[in-house]
Amino acid sequence: MDLVAGGIRRGLWGAQLQVSHRRQQLGFQLPKVKHDISDKVYIANRVSTEDDGHALRQRCALARGTWCGQYLQQQPLVPRPAPRGGKECPNACSGWGNCNYDTGICECPAGRTGADCGQELKRPCSNRYRHPHEFNVTTAVGHLGGDNHDLNPQEPGWLASRCYGQQCALLLTGIEQPRSGLSGYCLDDIAMCTCGLDSKYRHWGRPMTDSCMIGHDKDGAVLEWGRPYIKYDDVYGPNGWCNSPKPVLNCGCAWDGNAWPCDGSRRFEPFCVNQCTGHGDCYMGFCRCHPGWYGQDCSRKKAGMELDEGYLSQRPWLRGTVVVPPASLPEPQMPTQMRPLIYVYDMPPAYHSRMLQYRIGSDACMWRRFSEANDTYLLSMTYSVEVYLHEMMLQSEHRTFDPEEADFFYVPMYITCFMWPVMGWADFPWWHAPLAHTRPMHVSNMILEAYEWLSTTFPWWNRRGGRDHIWLMAPDEGACYMPTVVYNSSIILTHWGRMDPDHKSGSAFDQDIYDKDLPVAQFKGWRGLDWMEKSRPHLCYNPEKDLVIPAFKSPDHFQESPLLGAPPLERDILLYFRGDVGEGRRDHYSRGIRQKLFQFAHWGKWAEKYKIYIGTGETIGGSYSEHLARSKFCLVAPGDGWSARAEDAILHGCVPLVVMDGVHAVFESILDWDSFSIRIREDNQALQAIPELLTAISPERLAKMQRNLARVWHRFAYATGPVMRSHYRASSENIVRNYPREILEASYKLSQRDSPLRPVTDFPFQEDAFSTIMQWLYHRIDKTR
Repeated sequence: MDLVAGGIRRGLWGAQLQVSHRRQQLGFQLPKVKHDISDKVYIANRVSTEDDGHALRQRCALARGTWCGQYLQQQPLVPRPAPRGGKECPNACSGWGNCNYDTGICECPAGRTGADCGQELKRPCSNRYRHPHEFNVTTAVGHLGGDNHDLNPQEPGWLASRCYGQQCALLLTGIEQPRSGLSGYCLDDIAMCTCGLDSKYRHWGRPMTDSCMIGHDKDGAVLEWGRPYIKYDDVYGPNGWCNSPKPVLNCGCAWDGNAWPCDGSRRFEPFCVNQCTGHGDCYMGFCRCHPGWYGQDCSRKKAGMELDEGYLSQRPWLRGTVVVPPASLPEPQMPTQMRPLIYVYDMPPAYHSRMLQYRIGSDACMWRRFSEANDTYLLSMTYSVEVYLHEMMLQSEHRTFDPEEADFFYVPMYITCFMWPVMGWADFPWWHAPLAHTRPMHVSNMILEAYEWLSTTFPWWNRRGGRDHIWLMAPDEGACYMPTVVYNSSIILTHWGRMDPDHKSGSAFDQDIYDKDLPVAQFKGWRGLDWMEKSRPHLCYNPEKDLVIPAFKSPDHFQESPLLGAPPLERDILLYFRGDVGEGRRDHYSRGIRQKLFQFAHWGKWAEKYKIYIGTGETIGGSYSEHLARSKFCLVAPGDGWSARAEDAILHGCVPLVVMDGVHAVFESILDWDSFSIRIREDNQALQAIPELLTAISPERLAKMQRNLARVWHRFAYATGPVMRSHYRASSENIVRNYPREILEASYKLSQRDSPLRPVTDFPFQEDAFSTIMQWLYHRIDKTR
C-alpha cells in the first residue's frame, strides 16, 4: 500500500538522495487488454428443498489458544467511582487551551504553545522546507509578508500550502510597495490559504488549497509553481472563486465544518473524538472544553463541580455519535465491569488532535464525518484506524480514569495522519529531521519524544517497564522503524506482521525507505540523526507480544457480500485480484509478487482458461464488491508493506490465497488461518502453479473453508460504537429494499449444501474486531506483570 504524500511533486529537498542501485525500476507497461466478466447468478435461483437450519455460532470458533475462553469466563469487577482531578493549570492556560485537572498541564490548540499556552506557534504558508545548514532554525520557514500574503509570487518554490496570487511589486531593495491586484491570505496558525486582500470572500472566507493555485498572474505572467490551466480571473475575476457566489471555478470548502458557499457563513458539526462528549466546542479536531470539563474528549468534570448534560440536549445529531464513558459517571452505570481496564493517556495535542487541525482537507485521516445536514456518514480512508481506535478506546466500557487500577495504558498518536497529509503541506511540524520527506526519521523521533514525555511525566511506564503500554503502528511497514526502547517493551498493534529478524525496507516509495543511508556529514548539527541506531535492531512484529489487527473497512465496502445480508452469488471466479500490479514501480514493490502474477496471468491467458483475474481497474471493469462475492479465492499479497486484501477477501466470504513469506496475516497468531485459507510460497515455481493448485481443490474442501470463514468473518470488521452499529443496521435495511423480495426469501432458505455462505441478517456486535482485540488483551494481563 502507498501512504501517498499529498503535495510531493516538485521542488523537494533531498531529491539528490537516490535509492541504492540494487533497487531497479521494473518499468513494464500495462498491455491493452480488457476482461469482461459475465453477469452474476444468484444461488437462490437453484435452491434445493433441503433445509438443515443455521448452525449456532460458537463465540470462540477457530480460536488458537485460550484467549477467547479466558475472557468469557472471567469474574466481572464491581466498578468504582472515577477519581476527579483538581490541579489548577498555570495562568488558566491563557484562555486558549484546556486545563487537565488530573495533571495540572495545559493542552494547547494549533497556534499556541508554552506551559500556559501563552506563546504563539506559527505554521506559515511556505514555498520550501528547511535546508541542511538551517539546523539552528527553530521556527517554521514561511514565505509571507507582514500582511500574511505571499512575499513574492514570482519567486520559485512550491509547497502545497503556498499562498499564491498577483505579483506584489516587491522591489529589489526589499521595501514593499503598495500592491496591485490580489493575492491569497494565509491563516498562519494552520498554513491554510484563503482569498485575500480586497476580494469578497477574503481572510476567514473561501479557502484556496493546492488544487486551486493560480498559474498566471493578472498580467498573464506564468507563476511556475501554480496550476498552468488556472487563470487569474478564474480566482479573482468578477466570476472567480473569491468574488462570485456562483464561481466558474470551485476550489472546495476544504476545512471540516465549512458549508457551502464555503465562506465560513454556514457551519456544520466538524469531527472531534467523541464529539467532545457534548461538553466542548469542536474546532477542526480540537475540543475546546466548557468550563470545568477536561480530557481530550471533555468527558470529565473538575472535582467538586456538578455535572451537566451540555450540548447533548441541544444538538440532537450528537446523540447517535457520542458515548458518555461509563467510567466518567459519578455512579457506575452497570453493576459489573469486564477487564481489561484501559487508561487512555491525555497525550499533548501535538500528537493527535493538532494533526487534525493541520490536515486542512476535511476527509483526510478520518473514519467518519458529518454532512452539511449534520448526518453522520462513513469514509473509506486507508489509515483511519488510528482515529477510529482512539475514539473507541475513549467510549469503551473498558476505559478507566484511575491509572492505579489500569491493566493497560493506550498511547494515542496519529502517526499516519502526520505522514500524510500534514507533513507534505508546510514546513511544520518537524521532529528533528534534516529532510522533510525522510518520514521514518520523523516518526521514530516523534515516538521517542512521546516516550520521554510519558516516562518522565508519569510513574506508570517505569512501574512495569512499558510492558502494559499499547501503541498503534499503522504505517505501511508498521513498527519496523520504531525506537527500540519502545518496541522491545510495549504491545504493538499493527497491520504488518513481518517476522524476519534481518529486515530491510520493502517500500518502493522513496520517502518511506527506512534503511537508506543519509549524508550525515552534510547535516552535521541536526538533532535526531542517530534515529537508526535507536531503532535497530528489532523485529517488525513479534507474535508473542504484538497483534496484527484489521484495517478499517466501512460496511459500504462489502455491500454485495452475503455476510452483510446480500443474497449469495454463484462463485464462478476461481481467483481474483484487482489493484496495483506494480506498473512502473520499482521491482521490489510487493516483493515482485503482484507484478509476476499479473504477467503470468496475462501471458498464460489465465482469465480465458481458468477464470483467474489479476489486473487493475483499467483491465477489469465492474463492481469490486460483486466480483469478490463471486470469487472462490482472493489474492492476499503485500504492497509497499501491509495490504488490506485479506480483509477484502474475508468480508466477502472469499477464501484468501496468501502469498507473503514470513508474514502473519490479520489475527493469524490467534485464529486458525489454516482452516479457512491457502498459503503458498513467493517463488516463481509456486506462483506459476497457482491454476493447477486451485483447480485441484475439491468442492468439499472449498466448502469446508467457506463454512469456517462464516464462523470468524465478523472478527475482521469493526462494528463497535453507535455510529458503526447504526450503519450496519442501515446496510441490512438497504439490502432488504434493494433486492427483489423473492430472491431474498429464497436465499434465507438456503441449506449449507446450497451455499456455505448464507446471508447473515444480524451482525454479532459482541465479537467484532475491536471486541477481539479486547479479548486478546485480557489474555495478556498476566504477561505484563
